[in-house]
Amino acid sequence: MLCNCKINNFTLVLQAGSGAYGLVFQAIDNNNNNQQVAIKAVLKQPLPAHLPEEEKSCIIKTQLLQYFQNNNNELVLPTIELATIRNLTPKQLTKIPHYKEIQLHLKVHSHKNIVSIHQVLEGTIATFIVMDYYPIDLFTSIVDLEHFVQDGILIKKVFLQLCSAIDYCHEMDVYHCDIKPENLLLDDDDNVYLCDFGLSTTSPFLTPNVSIGSSYYMAPERISYDENRVDNDDDELPNCNGDIWSLGIILINLTCIRNPWLKAHHDEDNTFHYFLKDTNVLKKILPISDSLFYILTKILQVNPHNRIDIKSLMNEIVNIEQFTTSGPLNYVPRLSKELFAKYVAIDETINTDYDDYIYKSYTTNENQFNENDNYNEDEYSCNTNSLITSSMETTPYDSDANDNFNDNTNNNNNKNLMKKMVHLKMKENLSNVKMDLSATN
Repeated sequence: MLCNCKINNFTLVLQAGSGAYGLVFQAIDNNNNNQQVAIKAVLKQPLPAHLPEEEKSCIIKTQLLQYFQNNNNELVLPTIELATIRNLTPKQLTKIPHYKEIQLHLKVHSHKNIVSIHQVLEGTIATFIVMDYYPIDLFTSIVDLEHFVQDGILIKKVFLQLCSAIDYCHEMDVYHCDIKPENLLLDDDDNVYLCDFGLSTTSPFLTPNVSIGSSYYMAPERISYDENRVDNDDDELPNCNGDIWSLGIILINLTCIRNPWLKAHHDEDNTFHYFLKDTNVLKKILPISDSLFYILTKILQVNPHNRIDIKSLMNEIVNIEQFTTSGPLNYVPRLSKELFAKYVAIDETINTDYDDYIYKSYTTNENQFNENDNYNEDEYSCNTNSLITSSMETTPYDSDANDNFNDNTNNNNNKNLMKKMVHLKMKENLSNVKMDLSATN
């Protein structure tokens, strides 16, 4: 219904996503050879928090439709200078809270693996954010297309790019707090891009009782803050390490096409309950190698202070040679320093020793780096039959985008069905764990 509506020089093509805070559209730039862009529309007045997300999305769409109709389906809006948004003070942001997401996104969008914001247009009832458009999200690529199951090098590439983006955010004092496959986009060359900073914060420490986001990817301290106080009441839990926990779940998604649990809560999820008793449960429910298990146990530490840091995690991923116990991911070559530099952005103004840091353990690890073991693109090429094409008509950009695709009902039902199937696999594995555990008692 909103298709073919115009905002300045942009024409809306289709609705790409929807959520509790706004709608996302695929659009074309009529002044730039019809280049595709994504436009996120965020209402200025937030809707009541108690409303279900589907109802919020419906209200947002109705209000935007009325807004366009009242203006003959063509809006002529002023452009807000991006520098002005960057310089907004906390006091000013209290009057326009929806600009906080834009400000934090602008703070880090220069990284090559973070979606870029190009324009911010100010309307009467909504603010419109013009961003890069990418045709597919990581969830669709992992689950629907099974794009990563045959290619360990591709897993390394995407995961290292994501780590680099998150590391840059943390260097800039931005903590994403909502890392999940739906908020990670892919281009046609399998480069990953982080988006949706709606739950991001500049606070280095977790605020009590802030359990917002996707439960599959949330660290346990975000789900039950008071129950996870580590040492004493004065102990502060770092938000950066919550992002690292989410990276661990993403790594399991990439290698195993499933989540290890529905929620990292000891009383509300049986799998996580068993994991707290014995981390070896991961090897019973997932086809992971000992090497990957070792990495995951460093990431999935319940005490956030004990989690591996991002640069050390990247080093582990560069060097790992086996993701799973069998199949195509049973052997994965180490990455050469040159290929690492090709895949991963190095911001010399932030991390001048970044490259050397990642590779220093090649000379200190027990298994020392061997130049002959490096991955070479000519010897280990991707399966070209499985490369992504720009055929998907839905793109997230919003924290709840994959929950509601109003203009793509069939796609939404299929995606939700795939999610249920993934979690069903997990539950089946859990029943096996229960039997194994009962057999040993």
